Amino acid sequence: MNRGTVIITGNFELPDKNAAAHRVVNNGKLLRSLGYNAVFLGTNREEPSFSGIKKREYGAGFDMYEQAYPRSARQWAAEIFDMTNLQTLVSKYPDTVALMLYNTQYATVRAARKAFARRDIRILYDCTEWSTYTEGSFLKHIIKSADSRLIEQKLPRQCVGIIAVSSVMEKKYGGRKPLIVLPPLVDTEDPIWKQEREKRDRFTFCYAGSPSDKDRLDLLLEAFSVLPDGAALRIIGITKEEFILHTPGAAAFADHAGITFTGRLTHYETVREILSCDCFVFLRGPTRRNNAGFPTKFAEAFTCGVPVITTSVSDVSLYADDKCVILPDVSPAGICEAMQNVMVKNYSPAALRDAFDYKKHTDGMRRWLERVLCKKD
Repeated sequence: MNRGTVIITGNFELPDKNAAAHRVVNNGKLLRSLGYNAVFLGTNREEPSFSGIKKREYGAGFDMYEQAYPRSARQWAAEIFDMTNLQTLVSKYPDTVALMLYNTQYATVRAARKAFARRDIRILYDCTEWSTYTEGSFLKHIIKSADSRLIEQKLPRQCVGIIAVSSVMEKKYGGRKPLIVLPPLVDTEDPIWKQEREKRDRFTFCYAGSPSDKDRLDLLLEAFSVLPDGAALRIIGITKEEFILHTPGAAAFADHAGITFTGRLTHYETVREILSCDCFVFLRGPTRRNNAGFPTKFAEAFTCGVPVITTSVSDVSLYADDKCVILPDVSPAGICEAMQNVMVKNYSPAALRDAFDYKKHTDGMRRWLERVLCKKD
């Protein structure tokens, strides 16, 4: 049954170039399983600026379009306020029933609501962050901070339904508009999760990510530096030079013989690395930003079936099992002790876990869609 088209748009790089793309594509699979046609409009950072939208053939089973990533103040203003590209895309799909805006600016939500007010197209919002972080000028930081506050405080005024990534967001938005909590989802039937685990000569810890102010990679390296010899640590996603540039105070730890920096890998290669490690480690402090979001790193490592050492942020404790170590803080001594304990236990490779499989969330999504789209079988 074709129940109509849902257009998903936001600053994600198709088909799987960043965590945002993983999020929306798996949400799209969830929509498709319920009879909706999911269509994507992402951004393209790699090509020079171009006007309008371009359809891409990524072989992902969905119609996927891109618009140019804004590189000037005028282009940023156009992305925030100009609905031309969305209107063009809607015209290609006359059965459009909803626009799902992924982490777009508050002004964009208002502009979309106004642009499609006379059509029976519902405005939905997928919220995974309350972040004030952005690259660029001081003015851009001010604008980002103001936008984050508006999204946190006034978002329900501008849309008919909200997808929230955590219970922290649920408490903030709950009762004001129909809401569903969806953590980062995966598709365990995708070949990316069917890869064989590579055998390692040594007990191997793994981290995957990129330098940011969220992860305490410096503390992980410091803790690893005092472990007994024999273990290895693979840092996926950055080079040694990038780590030192981002965290110069921890440069000495990067020279440890057991540490390997792989640089950036594809998502397929990254999952293979996680599948093949003996324990995945990532550490975050309990900040407002970290607690409101939900770490995609945890969802993916958990799905791989490997032990996970992390900190008590967001809703990770709701999913943790006996192979997860939730640290009360991020002290090097506590991290080192947890790593030693996991090495002693030396868990056998486990089967994939399905707690984050999108198919586990079909019933909840169906009920939410019935409320926001007023459609029942």
